[in-house]
Order: sequence, then C-alpha cells, then structure tokens
Amino acid sequence: MRSGDTLEIAASSLGPEGEGLAVHEGVTVHVPRAFPGERAQVRIAHVSRQHPRAHAELRALLEPHPERRPSPCVHHFDPGGEPGTKSGSKPGAIACTGCALLSLAVPAQRALKQQLLKNHYGLEVDRVVAAPEEFGYRWSSKRVVGGKAGALILGSYMQGSHILAPMHACRVDHPEIVLAAEELRRVADSLAIEPYDERSGSGDLRYAWFKTDGQQLLLTLVTAREDSRAASELPERLRRPIGIAWSLQPGPGNNLRGQPPVILRGAAELNFTIADTPLAVGPLGFLQPNPTVAALAYHDLVAGPTGDEPPTGELAFDLYAGPGVTTQLLRRHFTEVRACEAYPESAAQLGLPPERAEDFLARQQTTERPSLVIANPPREGLGPRVCAALLQLAPQRLHIMSCGPAGLARDLAALASGYRMLGLRAYDTLPQTPHVELVAWLERLGEPGSEPGSEPGSEPVPEDS
Repeated sequence: MRSGDTLEIAASSLGPEGEGLAVHEGVTVHVPRAFPGERAQVRIAHVSRQHPRAHAELRALLEPHPERRPSPCVHHFDPGGEPGTKSGSKPGAIACTGCALLSLAVPAQRALKQQLLKNHYGLEVDRVVAAPEEFGYRWSSKRVVGGKAGALILGSYMQGSHILAPMHACRVDHPEIVLAAEELRRVADSLAIEPYDERSGSGDLRYAWFKTDGQQLLLTLVTAREDSRAASELPERLRRPIGIAWSLQPGPGNNLRGQPPVILRGAAELNFTIADTPLAVGPLGFLQPNPTVAALAYHDLVAGPTGDEPPTGELAFDLYAGPGVTTQLLRRHFTEVRACEAYPESAAQLGLPPERAEDFLARQQTTERPSLVIANPPREGLGPRVCAALLQLAPQRLHIMSCGPAGLARDLAALASGYRMLGLRAYDTLPQTPHVELVAWLERLGEPGSEPGSEPGSEPVPEDS
C-alpha cells in the first residue's frame, strides 16, 4: 500500500474522530466521512512507517449506510447516498470538519457512539441520554478569525491542520450566536479589521467567543495586539451582544484564553439556571455548550445511576467544580461541601482562590473522609496523582464526569484496586459529532451492597434516543 493508491474498502467500525475504519491487508485505514457498514472507493493519502495505519480520502460510495442522509450543512462535504456517487471533496478543498457524523441520522449516530466507546476504549455504557434538539443546541461557540481585512472568515481549523474553514450560519450553533457572528463579521469588514496571521505573528483580531443564555449574548474578543483596533472600534458598533469583553493573547500557540478579560461595554456576565441551580458565567468562564443535556448529566452525576436521591452525609468534595453547579447541588444533601477549581474566573464564582485538585487533596486531613467525591476533570482525566490521592483518601462513593473517554478509561483502571463500578452512562451533549459526556459511579470495595451483581444500574437498559 502506497500513497496515491486507489482501493476499495469496507468500513467496519468508527474511529475516535468519527472516521470510518477499515482493515486492508493488515493495515487499518482511516477514512473521514465513511461510516461502518459502508463500502467505498478511497485514495490513500498517507501510510505510516511506524504503525500498520493509513489515512485515505473518500472518492466514491459504493454501498452507503442505510441511515445516511444528505448533509444539512453547506460547509460539510457530502459524498451523497447513492452507489457510485462521487465525493464532493477535491485534494486541497476546504470544508468544516467539526460535525463528522452529520450525514447520518441521529439515532444511528448514537448507536455508533455506544459501539465506539466499547470497541475503542472498553467503556460499556448502559445507554445514551439525549435531548430532542439535534441543531441549534450549542450555547457557547469559539471561532478562529482568518481571511483578510474586508473579507474576514470566522471559522474553525480543519481536522489535523491549520487550514481555516468558514462556519457562517453553523447549524449546531444557537440562532443568537449565528446572528451575532454575522454581525461581527459584517461590521469588522466595514472597518477593515485585520485578522491575526499565525505564521507571521502580525494582525489584530485572533478569536471570538460567543456565549448565550438563549436570549442574550456575551462576546469576548481575543486580540494579538494591545493597540487593537478591534477592541477599540468594534464595541460601539456591535448591537447584538449585551456585553463585550477583551482578552489579549499575543503569544504563540492556540490557547484561546489570554490575559484576564477587560469589560469594554455592557454586562460582565450572563445568568443561567442549569439543573435548577443559578449560575453566572463571565467572558472566559466555562459554559457547557449544550446546557439542556448537561443539566441531565449534572443531576445524575450527583444522584447516582438509579436517579434516586443522592448519598447524604457530613462531608463531600467537589473537584474541578467549574462555576459551581455541582457544588450547589451537593449542598442540598451534605452538611459541608469543599470545592476546588483551578481556572481563576470559575474559582472566583465559588469565592475561592484557584487551586489544582492534587494540591487540594494533599492538604486535606485523612481523618476527615468524605462520604462522596464528585470530579469533573478536563479531557485528559484525573491523572495518576489525583487517582493515587483518592485511593488514599478512600471516600465511600466516587462520581466522575468526563468528556474524554481515553482519560476516563485510564482513571477507571487506576482506581480499580479500591473501587467497583456501579454504572456508566453517556450523554449526547454534541449531536452530529462523535463526542459525548460520560458519567461513572464508583463505590469503594467492601462497602455494603458492593458485592458482584448487586450494583444499581448493572442490568442492560435500552438505548435512549
């Protein structure tokens, strides 16, 4: 197998980025926009020298998935659904790759996600919980700014590249974000605002971060220059945002969060109610992109796999607490709740200094064992240090919410010497993509009711579509 070869493959499973995987002559071929069960003609783009792996471009569908549909987005290449249909992509063509499963009906998407978790990560969930909305669900959207002065592009990088694809009228963004992004692009073009060029390090407007509560919108402008025309001229001309903030990010790399934000005009935060809990989110604070489904996950994270009343007791810990939704939920059931959060803006919402979870755990007294520890770590997971500290602390129950299945799988393996799984569930927070939130409920070995076969939620449950 060589680069440039044209092959006929049969995709058998889904890869972690939503691509189809096929095995050809002992080599695993990754094919974006191909789905398991499809037969396709592909062109090999790259063959790994170190691993039996190759990457290919979809050229023609020979046998499409029965649930394949025409793409509902103009930015997404659609190879079509009829046998022999040529792919719309050409070498070097630009298209948004943010919604890898967009050409598949949503119930089929969720079935594939469940299979992906089991086959690729060894994580067997009891079901996939979802809300009815498959479009317009995203309440937080980050855009990379590119193009040229007078013709800006607000978009995202194509997968595996720094090629910017446009995202105007994005189908998964909330309508208020779509309108605000179009207003920003139109006004910035009228002012000839320069986009940042990462290759030369020149230019002005680098990123735009939109957040909405479903009615009002907060916009954060991230610029590369302190003498920014975008920061000085855009706020008085933009009408849709109720608040506009500015963050300076002059350094290399793709870190969107720059220096602490400055409020340029209007409101400094948005106020929400998520999981029946009031929440305020500022310019650079974390907001779950799909609050509707996130609320279901937060509730279950605290309550447990059966959805009954959560454990109660004297003391609970909330690690990676964010702006404090789970902290407030825990305070309804525990006498004392101790929270920690590393990001300054979110920690300020909790009234705490920013602190890493490993440092927080290191200063806790081992004589004060909590009944429950909640953890919602970033994609990489808890990591060895936090897992070791939790094994030493030995809380009765440990509930983990994760957006990174690989990290969660590593954490569960590290905790297996002290904890038994009570249940594992997926939440479809990002329809059209392969990503899910996961909630795992663990109980300390030796606790009452933790013998094999007695775990709540251990019986198979039909998938929730």
